[in-house]
Amino acid sequence: MTEQDQIDAVNADRLRQDPIFQKAVLDARKAALEELAEIDASDTEAIRTAQAKVKAISALSTSIANIIIRGTPQRPNPAV
Repeated sequence: MTEQDQIDAVNADRLRQDPIFQKAVLDARKAALEELAEIDASDTEAIRTAQAKVKAISALSTSIANIIIRGTPQRPNPAV
């Protein structure tokens, strides 16, 4: 783990805990899911595009969590 990993982890954690950011991500995901639900079932290209939006928004949360994990020192295992 580098010093930059630690800095990135702190910044990512701040972002993750920011209520405005949380609301923006939730609102964006909700809008993408609503868009997906309204697409004609025979329009496969529009379905794929909408699914990609949902996946990208979900991946943002996963990426932030991974940055936090990568930059956080591991605690020693007390069982060892």
